[in-house]
Amino acid sequence: MSYTKLTVEKQDGYLVAAINNPPANALGQAVLRDLNKLLDECLDDSNVGAIVITGTGEKLFSAGADISEFSSINDGDEPKINGNDVFLKIENYTKPVIAALQGSAYGGGNELAMSCHLRIMADSAKVGLPEVKLGIIPGWGGTQRLPRLIGKTKALEVMLTGDPLSAEEAISYGLVNKLVPAEKVVEEASALAAKLAKGAPLAIREILKAVSQGLNTTIEKGIKIERSGSAVVFASEDAKEGGKAFFQKRQPNFQGK
Repeated sequence: MSYTKLTVEKQDGYLVAAINNPPANALGQAVLRDLNKLLDECLDDSNVGAIVITGTGEKLFSAGADISEFSSINDGDEPKINGNDVFLKIENYTKPVIAALQGSAYGGGNELAMSCHLRIMADSAKVGLPEVKLGIIPGWGGTQRLPRLIGKTKALEVMLTGDPLSAEEAISYGLVNKLVPAEKVVEEASALAAKLAKGAPLAIREILKAVSQGLNTTIEKGIKIERSGSAVVFASEDAKEGGKAFFQKRQPNFQGK
């Protein structure tokens, strides 16, 4: 794996990808391309069961889109990548993606974090969607994901004022899963990734699919999605292994089959 704006460390069963685009870890085209490439390369890699996305530096996970690129039609000879496409790929990814916010996340940086399945945040960090203060709106899914995560009323307040949320507010509203000291964020996210990577791959895939797709439809259609996923996993070798391990009082050895 070779990237220009990501620092990637592959561990046993998972990997950690850190956005390395100082000083603000802005989500320019190079970063988006790297994230898109990472997702594609890890999808069929059986040695990667989970992904942690974090930022380099102490202050910022990411300050958002690279404003200097707004007027650019193309970045060199490569086609332009839209953040929405990358974030939708993360949201619909069939392996857990964990955002490790070692620093604050604003605008597109917050939208990236919200597209991940789980979020670990530094207790000193802040998150926000300040676009309205620039006369624009969140354009990479913020208007859609924030209300789904914390409810319409509070989400509207956050977006209409542009004011950031403290770490304490973020966890109280259910935006993040856990707060830890900044120096422990990647460690905590990595421990979670390692735990999930040892889980049943097919079951995890179908849970992610059922939740992601089910939230965007009626409960009746969502239950059909769940039923379809349940049929897949119940017929799998992993389900048989899980049952055997339970009765034999041992840890299961899931193979994703």
